[in-house]
Order: sequence, then C-alpha cells, then structure tokens
Amino acid sequence: MSFLEKIRKNTWLIFLFISIFLIFFILDPSILLKCFSKNSNIIGKVNNDHISLKEYIESFQFLKKFRESEPDYLLKNDVWKLLVHEKVLNQQAIKLGIKSTKKDFWKAIKKQSIYSHITDFQDIKGDMDIEKFKLYLKKLNKKYVNKTPEIKEEKNMWLYEKNNIKKRIIAKKYIEMLMYGLNTSLIEAKLNQINKNLFSIIDYVFIPYSEIEKKYNIYPIKNIDIFNWINKNKFLYKKINLRNLSFIIFNSSPSLDDEKKMNNKIKKLFKEFKNSNDHDSIIVSNQSEKPFDYNFYLKKQLPPILQFFVEKNNKIGSMFGPIKDNNIYVIGKLTRKKKLFDSVLSSHILISHKEAIHSFNKRTKKEAEKIAKNLYNFVKKNPDQFNYLVKKKSDDFINAKKNNGSLGWIKYEGKNLIGSFDIFSSENKKGKIGLTETKFGYHIIRIDEKKNPKIAYQFAMIIKTLIPSKKTKNIFHEKVMSFFKNNKNSNLNTLINNARKNKYETIFLEEVKNNQSIINGLNTELDKKIINWSFEKNRKIGDTNIFHTSNKDYIMVYLSKIQKNGIPIEKIKNEIIPLIVDNKINKILSNSFFKKSLEEIAFYFSKKINKYCKINFYNLMIDDKKEPKVVGSAFSSNLYKTSKPILGKKGIFFIKPLKRFSIYKKPDSISSEIESLNTLLRKNTLEKLGDVLIEKSVIKDYRKNI
Repeated sequence: MSFLEKIRKNTWLIFLFISIFLIFFILDPSILLKCFSKNSNIIGKVNNDHISLKEYIESFQFLKKFRESEPDYLLKNDVWKLLVHEKVLNQQAIKLGIKSTKKDFWKAIKKQSIYSHITDFQDIKGDMDIEKFKLYLKKLNKKYVNKTPEIKEEKNMWLYEKNNIKKRIIAKKYIEMLMYGLNTSLIEAKLNQINKNLFSIIDYVFIPYSEIEKKYNIYPIKNIDIFNWINKNKFLYKKINLRNLSFIIFNSSPSLDDEKKMNNKIKKLFKEFKNSNDHDSIIVSNQSEKPFDYNFYLKKQLPPILQFFVEKNNKIGSMFGPIKDNNIYVIGKLTRKKKLFDSVLSSHILISHKEAIHSFNKRTKKEAEKIAKNLYNFVKKNPDQFNYLVKKKSDDFINAKKNNGSLGWIKYEGKNLIGSFDIFSSENKKGKIGLTETKFGYHIIRIDEKKNPKIAYQFAMIIKTLIPSKKTKNIFHEKVMSFFKNNKNSNLNTLINNARKNKYETIFLEEVKNNQSIINGLNTELDKKIINWSFEKNRKIGDTNIFHTSNKDYIMVYLSKIQKNGIPIEKIKNEIIPLIVDNKINKILSNSFFKKSLEEIAFYFSKKINKYCKINFYNLMIDDKKEPKVVGSAFSSNLYKTSKPILGKKGIFFIKPLKRFSIYKKPDSISSEIESLNTLLRKNTLEKLGDVLIEKSVIKDYRKNI
C-alpha cells in the first residue's frame, strides 16, 4: 500500500489539519463583507492581509485528497473558514512578537502534523520517530529525480505541510499563552465542592403552564398583541436582508431506448460471462466498474441476497442475476469455493529490520530475511524447539515474554491477515509452520489450534450503471430549454403548476440569507452560486435563471420575494408568542390570592403537595426536571414559608423550604476538582475567543467572482 493510501485510510487525520481548535467555527462568521476585487489573484482579505487564490487552491486540493467523497462546495467553505481562522490567529500572535524556531518545527511535525499518526513513522510506543521520518524525506528527494505522479503528489503534500506547519506553531503558541494564566482558584474549587454536597428539603406544588393557560384563557394571542410586543422591544429585532426562492428541478435520466440497449448488452454479457470458464477475472476487468475481488468470504460475510443465493446455487459456475436497482445492473458468478477454519490460534517468531514499522532493530532487510529463512529451515526439522526460539530470537518482545509468542485467536475476515501464509486454509493443519513477510518484518508462524470449519466463496461480480446516452442528453437539454423559454415570464403559481403537470420536482418559497452556503431542500454544489445570483444588485422579483449541475441535471430558479427591511411576522411569531404568554401569566400571578398557604394553593388547583423533595444546589434538579430558578429560591427563601409563584421551565412552582443541610467533609485533595473546572473553563474561553476575534476583524470575501 502506498504512503498516500495509508493516509487516506485514516481520513480522520484531516481534522488535525483543519485547525488547532476547529471549535472556533461552531458559528459561521456572519460579518463577511462582500465586495469586488480588482486583483483576480486575491480572493479575500482579513484585516488587509490577503488570502491569495494560490493558497486557496492549494488548501482545497490538499483537503480534497482526504475527503474525496464530499462535494466540492462544502470543501471550499471549510477551506475558507480555515484560512480566515489561520490569518486571525497569526495576526494576533505576530502583534505579540511570537515566533517559531527550528526546534519548534520538528516538535510540531512530531505532535501536530498529519505524518505523526502514520504507523510507518512510529516507534514501539506509538510516538513519532523523527529519524524514521527524516529518512523517508531523504528517499522522497531521491525518488523525485525520476518522479512519477504518485511521488510528485507525495512531494507536494510534504511541501504544503512544511509551509503551513509554521503558521500552526505560531497559532498554537498564541493559544497556549492565553491559556497559561487561565486557572480555577482553590476557593472556586472548594465552593464548587461545597455546592455538590449542599442539600435542601422542600414541599412543593407544580402547575403545568398548559393548565394555567386554559384556566385563565391566555389564548388566543392576537396579531395586535404581537405587533405591540415588537414595538415595545424593537432593539431585539434587527433588520435582515432576505430572498425567497422557488425551484424547479429537472433530473436527467436514461430513456427507454437507452434502457433497452443496456438490457440487450447485459443479456449478451451474461451469456459470455456464463461460458467464460477460466477468463472470469479478465471479463470483470474489461466490463465491470469495480475490479475483480480475489478474496473468499464466509456465508455470514456475504450480503443477504448472496447468502440466499449460495443456499440454493452452490455449484462452481452458478450465475447470479442480472438484477437492476436504481439504474445499476449486477451480474455475479460463483467462481471458487474452499473449506477453511473461521478461527485460528497461532504463535510466531518475529524477525524485524530497520525498514519495518514499530521496530528499533538496526539490521537490514536482507539480513533479517536470511536469519528468518535459517530459523524457518531449522524449526521445520525441529518443531519441538519453536517455543525455545520464541524466547531467544523473537523481536516481538511483549508476546515472547508473556504468551510464548502467541498471537491469540484470529478471526477470518474475508482476507488473509498474515502475509502469504494462509493460516485459515483447511490444507494447513494444526502444527503446520510457515514463513511469511508483513510490514512488521518476517514471521515464522505455527498453527496451534483451529476451530469452526466452514465453506468460503469467491464471486466474480460485474457492475454497470445505466446513464443517459448523448442523444438522450441532447433531447433532454432541448426539452428543458423549451420549458424555460415558455415559462420564464410566467408568475410563480403558473410556473409551479406547469412544472407539476410535467412531473418535475419543485421546491416552493425557500428563504435564504446572503451569508449562508446551503439551501434547505436543494443541497447541491450550486447552492452558493444561486444565492449569489439572487443577491446581485440589479436583481428584481420575478427574475428567473437556469443552472446545470455536474451530472447534467438542471435547476430553474424563480426569485419570489426580496425583503430588505425587517423580519417577516410569520418568521418570528412562534418566538414571540411564548414571551407574551409569560407576560400574561406574570400579571395573573401578581394577584394577592397567590400569597396564601401551600395547602390552599394545592386545593385551589386540585393538586397534591409533593412532600420532602431532596434537592441539590449543584445539579439543580427537582425530580426529573432541571429548574435552576426554583432550586435557587429553595436555598434563599425563609424556612417553613410558602414562596411567591416561581416561573420554571415547564410550569409554575410554589415551594416551602423545610430543611437545609450539608454532607460536606473536607477532602484530602481537591486537585481533580480543580482540573475538571480548568478543562471546562478553557473550553468555554476558546469558544468565545474565536467568535470575538472574527467579529472584531474586517473580513472581505471576493470568491463569488472566481
């Protein structure tokens, strides 16, 4: 497996790269200023510090290597956030005179780089071995003289990481400096511990809001109530620039003629495949979208449809399919089967070398191979010496000392797990000794025990996808353009009705903001481009446009509404109504009646009194409800006196505190309490720091002109 593939297998590594603290971008920076750039090489500015097109493209290409399955528009958004974040942190660090050294560089490679998590560069403890990595760089430079595309890609990856690690060093130093003095005091820790052990016993009556609303006819809330509330609280409702868009989606699909031709092709291919004899792998390589799979699989490892197939058709050469699912055709053929054991217990003698992973051994690979072959030849003739040689010669020190070289029970997972020695095969009996090579070195392996003999199957699978032909695409294009031409001047209702008559998918009146990247319900790579179009200066209600996606689908957009001032009443209605309800309830509860005893209040509302409820000042729970206001009142009200009505989260409480006590005992150490509070404090500070730095920056985004 190539180095690049090893990184791609660990796709989570990219999250180490994206930022030191990705938490800064929990919220999108909503203050990005959109303007035009005269210089096409500059795609943005952060406090007058340029973000170049070159670094934007390099970052995108780097990210794409690790997140190939994700759409480009999402990756571009993440790259932009990364670059803005990086600039802001580095600007702050430079102001404070923070610099990086050569020592910092190699330390960061060891701790912060994508290479630090590749096992090829790790020592036996799992830490990165810088000397191994430097040896890799020397070899890479030599290989680059006769560069292949793969070597060129590896070199570019290193150059990108080398250039960007310095920025990460400075940003990390800045963060560490800010965090240095951020600690919980001993007094805070003691107070927190006291709160954990402080309790109160209360009687209380609980009335759900729904009952209050019904009893006092709180509803309905009229529109005049909502307008009055907005007028009294204007400062809460800022003006938002919005657009309402409607969409017609034209999905391209193969024609009946395309399907007919594909069916004929599949039938011919099925016959050819059935009579192919020993040429199955060649036909799969030439015809299938997926390569030939040489592995064998137990029945339980096969998809359910193939499990059912082998129950009925288990002869070599039995054909499966053809089946069609969402324009994907599948033909299968049972090519081979063999008996194997699904669990094997084995032991080994490991001979490692300096090129092997997790190895401190300085011997060359050739030396290791020679030693392994000599040991193998000796132990084949003298199998009783195997255990002795494990302890004397094996470089797997942990298993050699603790388990006599045992690798434990290994389960068959559809492929050979230990190099070229097939320990699962029924041909290799108990006691069989083999020699094989893996990334750890050379292994002399002995099969100690086997269990669960089963049949494993090998399938040759041909997978083909039906796509529209060139002729179908041209007809579809003409049809879409004709619909667009005939309906581009129609009103919205006519347009939507005509689309539905033609059975096109529609999305009606979707609201968008200028700074968002994804449109709900649409979610394509064109979303941002469509939003930018709708916010163009000369855009007006009724404007239409058509966009086409990378897979040749089309999207027709209709600008239904332009809102420049205020928030639509329907948008905030659901947020305001609960506030008005609370206000009405407060007025009702100001009545002198609610100053009566707990027993009288319980009788009036036909409620029982909840007796002797034990509550804690730390977790703020009353039974199964978290009610901080109520718990706070329980610790501050007079004992044996009924409280005023308290508006909780789910309803109204009346409480009578009966007793307060503490089970607090002075601990031997509160270091764990301090550490726990420190972690929480730093996390909260980092979240706020990211928001503040971005909010105080002048950020300009020119990407819509690219």
